[in-house]
Amino acid sequence: MKNCYRLAITAAIVGFGLGTLNVAQAATVSLSSSNQGWWSKDTGNYNQNDNYITGNSNANAYHSFFTFDLSALAGVSTATLQVKRFNGSGNPTNTLGFFDVSTSADVLSQKFNNPNNSIYNDLGSGKNYGTFNVSTLGNSDEILSFILNSDAIADINARSGQFFSIGGALLGDLGEEQYLFGYSLDSSAKLVVDTDLATVPEPGTLSGAALVGITGLWLKRKRKAFQAV
Repeated sequence: MKNCYRLAITAAIVGFGLGTLNVAQAATVSLSSSNQGWWSKDTGNYNQNDNYITGNSNANAYHSFFTFDLSALAGVSTATLQVKRFNGSGNPTNTLGFFDVSTSADVLSQKFNNPNNSIYNDLGSGKNYGTFNVSTLGNSDEILSFILNSDAIADINARSGQFFSIGGALLGDLGEEQYLFGYSLDSSAKLVVDTDLATVPEPGTLSGAALVGITGLWLKRKRKAFQAV
């Protein structure tokens, strides 16, 4: 009897363990930009579209930005910024840098307040999220993918549940007509991330719970049988 009782207790413990076992899952999530555009140190207050031109054009200088809503995101391990190429000008290859942004998302969204030298500088300086050599010419419909570095990953995770912005700037000595992403209208940038989802129950949950119930019922019947003898 004692051996049977010990066996039943062991089965109950194992069953409980199976019933509470969880497994972490990973997923790739694509977030569309909730706001994007440019800020300039030179030119006026008519930027009310999503054009994210980056560089110099018509004697004006532009830095771009992309803002994403991270309200449902946590545990990011990789991040790639995807933008449509549209049109470029200048050198055959431009050097594009992405940076952290200290300006709040709500201030960035007020693009009609251009020009603003402080915001313009913020979008092209600070913590570097990656530097890329980008061909100036190409298929205007091509989607370019930029894999962001560990500093970007850390900041994305730190901003979990909030808004997160990325600044863009061309680097080096630029000519008067040297830019990327010209005429970029009606196309939202995307942030594609690999992220851990909340843990979910294993299929063993139900079988484990059932095993505990069955074991309890078996013990109850055994006790009654011994009391009747």
